[in-house]
This record gives sequence, structure tokens and C-alpha cells, in this order.
Amino acid sequence: MSRLWIIGPGAVGRTLGRLFHDRGVFAVSGIVGRTREGAEAARAFIGGGQAADAATPTAGDVVMISTRDGEIDAVAAALADGVDPAGLVVFHCSGARDLAPLEPLRRRGAAVAALHPVKAFADPAREVATFDGVVCTLQGDAAALAVLAPAVAAIGGAPVVLPQGVDRRLYHAGTVFASNYLAALVQAGLDAHAAAGIDGETALKILSPILRDALGAILDKGPVAALTGPIARGDAATVAAQVEALAARDAGLAELHAALGRKTVELARRKTPGLALGAVEEVLDAR
Repeated sequence: MSRLWIIGPGAVGRTLGRLFHDRGVFAVSGIVGRTREGAEAARAFIGGGQAADAATPTAGDVVMISTRDGEIDAVAAALADGVDPAGLVVFHCSGARDLAPLEPLRRRGAAVAALHPVKAFADPAREVATFDGVVCTLQGDAAALAVLAPAVAAIGGAPVVLPQGVDRRLYHAGTVFASNYLAALVQAGLDAHAAAGIDGETALKILSPILRDALGAILDKGPVAALTGPIARGDAATVAAQVEALAARDAGLAELHAALGRKTVELARRKTPGLALGAVEEVLDAR
């Protein structure tokens, strides 16, 4: 069994470390954090390994860099200077960063990769319990993927290998739209209800069933087929009334409504070719 070194024991590092440990995929060896206290807390959560001041892996070991994106370059450079990388598998967990930060390690014989779990990491205990089925995208050297793909499958994840030419900035932007911006979109709905005079608890009660239903339909049929609402019907009068009311209460919400409306027009045209949407576009473009 390969030894695993964890550099950056935050929510992602703790979650993956605990899963790798519990499922017997890797033997957690060293845990390196910003502080000794953080590394000790991660060790207690993971249930294995030792807090360390620096990673000292040797050939055959696996190194996970689960720091913040902006720290990956410095960590990889320090690792390349501090040990012999030959024979190591080194991967980072960033969705947005490519493999360039790991190039100093690759040049000296390491197999490198990016492993990005497409999941919101808020609470490591919750993420461990809900990890089954999570897609983990992989990109990198064949030798690294040969180790990491079965490791992901062993902890309940679904490994998906991305083509080498994928622009990770755009890939990650897509996950942000679908996850982070979904939270912001729901908050916009709650804000609109608040402006209408509906309290937050009642608004969430109203929106929860349709949110679940809409998301289920989108995942089952795709966004175009699942599209409903006034723009999908070409109902310019309703859209105009909404824009007018939002603009009178909250200019930011009105701008967001118009921007999303223009994207929705694109979907509506694909769903119903020939649908008259010119009047809707005039209303939205007036914002």
C-alpha cells in the first residue's frame, strides 16, 4: 500500500484523507499544515498519519497538495527542492489550476495530475458521509492516473478523465455557475420575495418544492427541455411587469433578472424554434 502525504489539511484534504484512510486505499503518512495545531486536528479527524513540519516522501509515495489555489506553486517548488521527486505521484485538488505548478516535480521524475472532486466542501464530516457518487475529474500523466482513478473509485467517487486540452479555468467556471451561483440565484429569489413583503421562512417554503422539481427536470431532461415560464411562452407582458417591479425596488435584482432573461431567451429559441421573442428581448435590453 502506498503512503499518502497530505499538504494542506483543510476541508478537502481532511475529507479525502479520511476516505483514503478508512477505505484502506493509502496509508496516511504525514500531514503538513500552516500550523502544527491544524495538522494535529486533521490527524485526529482522519484517524491516521502524523503531523509534520515538512513533507519528506520517497519513491512510491503519493503526495496530495490540497492547499488554496494560490499556494500550489510555492508548495510544489519547495517539494521539488526538498526531496527527490523521482517515483512520486503528486497531485493537486484545484479545479481551476492546470498542471503548470507541478512542472518542477515532473521534470525531476514525478508523475503529476490534478484531481478535482466536484463537490461543495463545507463540513468534512458531512462530506465524508455524502461522498458516494461524487464525480472526481482527473487530468495528468498516465502513470499518475493509473494510481488515482482506482483510488477515487475505491472511496466511492466516480473518476472522469478530462482531455489534456481542456481549459481548466472554463471548466471550473462551469462548476461555479452550477453550484456557487445556484446559491446566489436562490438568494435572489428570496430577496425578490422579501421585496414583495414575504418573510424569509415563508419564501423558502414556497420556493423549495419548485426548486427541487426544476432541478430534477433539468438533470433528467436537460436545461432546454426542462425550461418553463414566461420567456419560454414568449410572454413579454409578464416579463415587463416583473422588470418594472424589480427596478422600482432593487436595481441590482433587476439587472440580474435581465441578464438571466437574455440567457433564457437563447434556451427558449432552442426549445421552440420560431417562437416570437422579439418583444421579450426589447424589454430585457431596455435594462
